[in-house]
Amino acid sequence: MSQIQTLVDMLKAYQALPHHTNPALKQALGDVQAWQKARIKRTNHALFTDGKTAPLANYLIERIYGDDDFDVLADQLLTAGTNALNGSGKLEKLIPTNALGAGVLGVQSAVHAIRLDLALATSLLADFGERYANGGIDDTLMHDVYRHVNAKDERIAQIHTIKDVCEQSYKYFNSFILQNAFKLAKGMAYDNGYQLLYDFIGDGLVAMAPLKRIDDFTVPFVANELVVIHEIHE
Repeated sequence: MSQIQTLVDMLKAYQALPHHTNPALKQALGDVQAWQKARIKRTNHALFTDGKTAPLANYLIERIYGDDDFDVLADQLLTAGTNALNGSGKLEKLIPTNALGAGVLGVQSAVHAIRLDLALATSLLADFGERYANGGIDDTLMHDVYRHVNAKDERIAQIHTIKDVCEQSYKYFNSFILQNAFKLAKGMAYDNGYQLLYDFIGDGLVAMAPLKRIDDFTVPFVANELVVIHEIHE
């Protein structure tokens, strides 16, 4: 299966998720994602305040871990991907293969994060509705929801997927030849309707620029997040 086909299938599945047609679920998902972002920033405070790691930390929290504009991105990427598949677009020719692979992996990670948080939002309404309605979201409630949903293994896999996204993107960024190829592709990518995907990839590469080693970010991030998951599920 081509990277474009993978992207299209993934986005079609995303658009079929129930929060798109259920306002209460959409609100609960938004509350869960807001809690996730705040919790991740607390847990990884050092990464968000260090000048070398802060750009990537902020990119992940805003683009990979729940982008407010992800629905718009998904719509435009689906159109671009569908055009590429039916021959009216040239996505795989306009964006270098390695960069496109990193972008697809990043979108996949974002969709997976939304799916996992959607499971929490669904349980929040179905199993903890009274507490949620009366007091909103706090750490105690969210930990109870996490344990009730019992997706520990999936959360651990998610953390490692984010690590993989970072490592693959950094490997691409570290190649001078590939960097130039990506920069040269910008005009054609924009002209052919792939601006959002190009920027999604490009913003991630820019966020990695201050890092001398990707491990300076991924090692503490993975360690911190795994501690939280294990503590919640004790």
